[in-house]
Amino acid sequence: MAAVLITGADEALARETSRLLTSAGHTVVAAAGDLDVLIIDAGAPREFESALAEVVRVLQEHLPLLERSAAPTVVITGHDEVAEAIANLVAVQYARSFPRLRINAAGPDAALIAATAQVGPDGPSGAYFESE
Repeated sequence: MAAVLITGADEALARETSRLLTSAGHTVVAAAGDLDVLIIDAGAPREFESALAEVVRVLQEHLPLLERSAAPTVVITGHDEVAEAIANLVAVQYARSFPRLRINAAGPDAALIAATAQVGPDGPSGAYFESE
């Protein structure tokens, strides 16, 4: 069972992702104390640089908590081509810098995000997952 924090998500996507993860036995938290999984939703940004800076800020803020986890996982998602590019860029760069963490990008689908959030310690990192 993992402690999961969902940030920046639109309400419907966060609610469905939370429901899927809770039904899989995970605990979705409102604020981070112990943290195993961080889900960052980049939304649908208007400006690349500010959206990129916000995703990096959220990830940097939670890295100390994630590094204490036995199986730290980060999923970054977005709602348009710009946000998906940001998600993929950050996932690849941070996966290289933090090889113990599973850091991946996923398309804006609750089931896909929930599945990516459950990637185990031996799973891929720096990958992009999308629905069919």
